[in-house]
Parts: sequence; C-alpha cells; structure tokens
Amino acid sequence: MALTRLTIDGYGQVELNNCAFRRDGRIEAQCAPDTAFFSNAVVENGMLLGVDRVNRVVTAAPTDGSLPIALNYSAEHLYDERANGLKDFYLNPTDDFWPRLGYLAVGDKFTTNCVSYDTTAYANDSAFLSALASYKTTALYGGISEDGSIAVSSAAPTVGPVLRVVADTTMPDGTKGIMFQVYKA
Repeated sequence: MALTRLTIDGYGQVELNNCAFRRDGRIEAQCAPDTAFFSNAVVENGMLLGVDRVNRVVTAAPTDGSLPIALNYSAEHLYDERANGLKDFYLNPTDDFWPRLGYLAVGDKFTTNCVSYDTTAYANDSAFLSALASYKTTALYGGISEDGSIAVSSAAPTVGPVLRVVADTTMPDGTKGIMFQVYKA
C-alpha cells in the first residue's frame, strides 16, 4: 500500500475527545525519540508510535506488532511568538522535550489531522476527502503507518490498534480533522 500524507498547513494536531489514559495513568513520557527513525522528521501530535521501553525510545510503529503502540499528545509550547498556533508545534527529536504518549483503549475517541491515505484507492487529497465524507455508509479505518501518521483505509488493519472514522470534522483552528474511535487496542 503506497501512502501519502494528507496536505495540511503546518504540523499534526490532536484533540483528545474522550481518552481514558489521562485518567488511569496509561501514559509514557520517559522515552526519547529514536534518532534513527526521526533523523529526517519531527515528532508531531496525532502520530501513532511504537514504545520501546527497554531501550527507552519511541520509534515507528512496528508492522509485526512487537512493540506497544501509543498516541502522541505532547503539550504544545511556543517556539516563536509570531507562530503560536497548534499547527506550528512539533518536537525536535534531538534537542527538545520528550514526547508524551497515551496507550489507547477500546472506546477512546480523538480527533487529528496527522493522517495518510492509500494512493492506489484515492488519487489525491480531493478524492480522499470525498470518500471521507461518506464514512457513515462506507466504513473507514485507521491504523499504523511507516511514518507515524494514521493510515486511513477501507480495510481494517491487521496489526496494531484498529481505529474507526466516526466523524469528518475540523480541528480547533478550523482546519480539516478526522475523529477516530478505538475498536481494538
């Protein structure tokens, strides 16, 4: 499956609509970004990442299911007073704060724009967004991807968490967002 990121202005955002990990403590904040995985990338909110607690790193979600998967929801901070929107926030993997991740549970709901889609099924962003509008009649699922974004497809993932698209919505700043509900953690 060839994936491409949905074009957004800035970096990924996440809004936790109803996630139990904030109340029951299933949070990881003591693992550094894996510099090999993030050598050409930044850590964005809304990413699904693998947590390697033994080596104390967060990395790409493994396709073999060998690591637990968690959602990055790090607290935003300002880098520049002229760029103070949620879309302007990311974590630099080499000299910044460590990410804060929550382990998902069945029933959790969150909204993000850190998504990618299958280019063999959807030719471009417009085709993907048109298909997204019919999520009530045609089930769409989210799962892990190689770059950390949530891969949206009409087929449920076989490894990692199974997320279901439950709303075609917007982020707090008015940009496109997708609400997911966890069907399998």
